[in-house]
Amino acid sequence: MKLEFWLDYLSPLCYQQHQSIELLFKKYQFNDLELLYRSYEMIPQFEPDEGCTFYDVLAKHHVISVEEAKDICPHIGESLKPVKVTDVHRLSHLAKKSDKAFEFNQKVFKSYYEHKLDISNQDVLMDIALSIGLDQSQVEEVLASNMFLETVNLNRENAILKGIFELPHIRIDGKIRLSGYHDDLQILEALMKSSAQFNKTDYCEGENCDRKKTR
Repeated sequence: MKLEFWLDYLSPLCYQQHQSIELLFKKYQFNDLELLYRSYEMIPQFEPDEGCTFYDVLAKHHVISVEEAKDICPHIGESLKPVKVTDVHRLSHLAKKSDKAFEFNQKVFKSYYEHKLDISNQDVLMDIALSIGLDQSQVEEVLASNMFLETVNLNRENAILKGIFELPHIRIDGKIRLSGYHDDLQILEALMKSSAQFNKTDYCEGENCDRKKTR
């Protein structure tokens, strides 16, 4: 069974969606479920000018007003500026090829949204890549070239052909579609409809602990 996740690093909803996926995999252990990441630049080859805000990017992607975009992420624009994300998307495909996609995306989202690091900076990307165990020479090769650029573009084109126009977007086993943000329980419900096999884990975080409830 496949869980496909189309994302862009400039989408705070994709960041929140990844947090839900992280929580899902902490709480449940799935048998034969493959998580596949798909690149989807909201604005292809986007390079922000000096006055560009996060709200401008979101407004253009969602085809809404800047004021409506502020409702999506009311605080993000105060502390974070949009950056070019083509390189990080390209590097994500090296991580995918190296079976490190989950760790890479988790680290990128945390670096950008929590630590406010510039994920368009190649030194930052190198630090992220090395921290999850990617090969330095391979990372250097990607960052010094246009490697995986065609893959990034094709991911987006294929999504549009499938009728995917807005992020975040999840597709389960090619059948069930979840457009927009969904929490971990909503994703679990969709997986159950596709007959996913899973077991609860001994997940604990703060007062949220299944082990406490069973003792």
